[in-house]
Amino acid sequence: PPPPPPPPPPPLFFFHPNAAIPDPLWSRGLGDVYKRQVILGIDPGTNITGYGIIKLEESKPTYLHHEILKTGLKNMYTLKLSLIYDNTKRLIEQYKPDDIALESVFFSVNAGTAIKLGQARGAALSACSGEHRNIYEYSPRRVKMIITGNGAADKMEVQKFVKRKLRLRRKLEEDASDALGVALCHGVTSTDTPDEIKPI
Repeated sequence: PPPPPPPPPPPLFFFHPNAAIPDPLWSRGLGDVYKRQVILGIDPGTNITGYGIIKLEESKPTYLHHEILKTGLKNMYTLKLSLIYDNTKRLIEQYKPDDIALESVFFSVNAGTAIKLGQARGAALSACSGEHRNIYEYSPRRVKMIITGNGAADKMEVQKFVKRKLRLRRKLEEDASDALGVALCHGVTSTDTPDEIKPI
């Protein structure tokens, strides 16, 4: 009788039927496993809020999007907070970030300004809540230290390093640069020292 046919080749990857379904964010290749992560950075402000979105793949950041929201100097304060909430929600629904990073309030400003900044931050945070999304907070000094190596760097220096890291040649507003900076800061921190951070 003819010899039996050879057995079929084994599958490239085998998952036990009782194993948990792999996270769809993880891409699997021959011999390597890496995570694709989208990070939304937010620089909250009552008059201008900056947004920056990057993708982290194999620890390499790639630019996706940036924008600023001008809430209008003459608008009522409650309307400004509503605009921040709505625009943050829109970007989350559009880009579906895995992690969100915000700059914390800089307390050297006067008390009244700090309160308003905190409320703007609260409006953005409210839009970020839900869907088990991780939200992180970084001080301006920490962001500058991670991005430039100098915790006292000015905004122009931060912008220069952000544009170089993301290979951007287009115009970049200061608030958008700060938002991309905090996104990059989270990307570096979550990759190099993940045990040092906890979601808020």
